[in-house]
Amino acid sequence: MLARQKILKSFFFFFALMWVVPADALIYKWQDEKGKFHFTDNPAKVPEGFRKKPFLNGASTQKEIFKPKENEVPPDAGAVLDKKEDDENKNKAGDKPAGLTEAQLSAVSAAAGFLKADIPRYESIYSYPPSRSKFRALKQAVADSTSQKQSLLDQVSQHDLPLLESIAAFLTTSIAEDEKSQKIMPTTITSTRQTQALMNRLKGEAEQEKQLLEKLTAALSSQK
Repeated sequence: MLARQKILKSFFFFFALMWVVPADALIYKWQDEKGKFHFTDNPAKVPEGFRKKPFLNGASTQKEIFKPKENEVPPDAGAVLDKKEDDENKNKAGDKPAGLTEAQLSAVSAAAGFLKADIPRYESIYSYPPSRSKFRALKQAVADSTSQKQSLLDQVSQHDLPLLESIAAFLTTSIAEDEKSQKIMPTTITSTRQTQALMNRLKGEAEQEKQLLEKLTAALSSQK
């Protein structure tokens, strides 16, 4: 009995809307998750999830009942997702332009120039016969390089470009190792072992420098 009364009330309400609303007005009807019907002539009052196919006033279209499909994305969700994706891309890029600034380009060029000169710096000394003289020659070459590394570090540290940050990290570590090397005073007995240890460190750094130089070269090429 109660169900029949509810149905009758729904029909009375529906026909009341038909009389109140002008003939050319739009009637929007939807059924919510609880099965309840809603009617309105104001599209702004229709929940976003039910706006996919609002219908016009008319006997054939008023029979349609629009329900939200399971996992259905609201009509305007695409625009929201597009905006979110754009924002994420901007955050990943750090809101930076694709090209390098003049200051960044100068720092990248300076770093590339230093590495090109530093990679083969010690190769001629490696062929010296083991002796304290060989160690002293390496120490002097390292000392000359350290001052250049410090100057370059001061320049690249002014930028937050990831590539230059990698260069700065390498230079910081290398400078610290160079300073340790300057404190070593080899004896006749230990000079060979200490010389070999220093050579191994410098050769290892040269491999790192080659990898960094490749990245710097690629960055410079992309600016042409």
